[in-house]
Amino acid sequence: MALGDPYATPEQLAARLGDDPEDGTFERLLDAASRAVESFTRRQFNMADEYDVLPRRYRALDPERVAVHDFWTLEGLVVEVNGRAWDVARYIDARPWSGVVAGQIDWPYSDLFAVGRHWPWGCRRALITVTALWGWASVPSGIVEATLDVAEVMSLSMTNASSGVIRSEAIGGYSISYAVPQHYTGGANVPAELAKAAPFRRKVFGVA
Repeated sequence: MALGDPYATPEQLAARLGDDPEDGTFERLLDAASRAVESFTRRQFNMADEYDVLPRRYRALDPERVAVHDFWTLEGLVVEVNGRAWDVARYIDARPWSGVVAGQIDWPYSDLFAVGRHWPWGCRRALITVTALWGWASVPSGIVEATLDVAEVMSLSMTNASSGVIRSEAIGGYSISYAVPQHYTGGANVPAELAKAAPFRRKVFGVA
């Protein structure tokens, strides 16, 4: 899946809901649900291809570490500091090592540590530019299920708004309202329909 694509298919949602509309409703639901998952986790889980290799700017968290958007391979990685390229093989240590986080495998790289040098920090300007193949090599199953969970809850507001309370989410500058089932038990920080995405939620970091 390319960057920006939904994390689940209409066929998967149809299998869950036992319905298969032909008016594009499921496509729209899954697109909105995917954006909700991204807003909650602060991550993009699709895989960039060679046409999506674009530079992004960052500020260092400290002299040793720069937190960056997820990227799935070291191939094509370019790091520039104040316009000067660093030798990636010599000066950059990309983590997590071996793609393992909390015992789970296949995680992308998300932190760059300086080796034998220091990042410029304490400055409000984003002096570090990183070019990489952004995203994940494959969408985690928890993200697929969370997307389907959110889409299912959103579909309730279209068919039976009386099935629960109405919640609103601000997603990408837009407000989306949908019904929450009466068995909703999610807290303020982790709504029930996003619980499966919670292990992938990321802290905010400085991005220009």
